[in-house]
Amino acid sequence: MIRITKNFHITILLLSFSCEEAKYELDNPYDPANMDLDPPAVFFHPPVVEATFSDPISVEIYGLELEPAAGAHLRFDYDPVTLEYDTMVPGPFFKGDNDPVAVADTSEGTVDVFIYYLPDMESNQNEGGTWSIATIYFIAENARGCSLEWDKSLTTLRDENNLEVTINDFGNGWVNIKND
Repeated sequence: MIRITKNFHITILLLSFSCEEAKYELDNPYDPANMDLDPPAVFFHPPVVEATFSDPISVEIYGLELEPAAGAHLRFDYDPVTLEYDTMVPGPFFKGDNDPVAVADTSEGTVDVFIYYLPDMESNQNEGGTWSIATIYFIAENARGCSLEWDKSLTTLRDENNLEVTINDFGNGWVNIKND
């Protein structure tokens, strides 16, 4: 702080602050950094869902540190006795100036999600990164546990040149349904 007095003397006051760096424990099990995934990866978020019989359930499909992509085919399996597939909504990973084309095709215990980025005048693919790709909605049918497991051979992302985007790791999920 500088202060000029009536006699034009300059007084300088120096202040020194000492502070310690804050220490945080990053122990949130739902943080992708704590999920033991080798990026680029796709995973279910949250990885464990607790629900009550007949509750609606939502699970997000996330991409972790993915390269830019123009489309995706995501396939995973679930127990159709435990869960009933309801609907799917695309996430912000494929959003641009317009909404992506998104289709979910289901058969007994399998969900195939197809999402295609609609190019605008300035781009043909997204920027990549860590984003929600889609949200899947289920209805709890029975009180028991159910895994959500990726079909690694059919889950792919493609860039604007139809080249495969690397996925190193797949994080499966779990839904635990209890009676009220």
